[in-house]
Amino acid sequence: MKVVIGITGSIAAYRTCDLIRNLTRKNVEVTVCMTDGAEHFVTKTTFEALSGRQVYGSQWESGMPHIELKRFANLLAIVPASANCIGKLAAGIADDLLTSTYLAHTGKVLIAPSMNPGMYASKAVQRNLRQLREDGVIVVDPAEGEAVCGDEGQGKLAAIDVIESRIIQLISG
Repeated sequence: MKVVIGITGSIAAYRTCDLIRNLTRKNVEVTVCMTDGAEHFVTKTTFEALSGRQVYGSQWESGMPHIELKRFANLLAIVPASANCIGKLAAGIADDLLTSTYLAHTGKVLIAPSMNPGMYASKAVQRNLRQLREDGVIVVDPAEGEAVCGDEGQGKLAAIDVIESRIIQLISG
């Protein structure tokens, strides 16, 4: 079982460490693809240690990394998915390795949004999520509660065990 985990620039990026550790303990091969924004929160070195595999970040690495990633696994899981990334995916914008991989990927895609509750509730983000659902993307809805900034509402990354269960279900079935 193989999964590409895409990580975007969200404070919740640190929570993906537990997801990767849990998946690898279940003998899932995980390859990580990080955006530049994600590297502001957690380093490539951390994800390489947890996954035991090379971490991809730049679309300008030698070869065609977006094609390598699309061939690696039949599931692309973007955890956390920022508002910026969600907008790019919905619009078909491929200006980094993760969004290029998304467009090249022909298998299942799961996203787990994470952002400020006001951002999550915005008409633009909700429109983009509707578009992605129409496109067949599986969305693990964010949780309600207090965000890092102190705002209350829906927008926190869903519980890691919920995301993990959904990933296992998708790659097993």
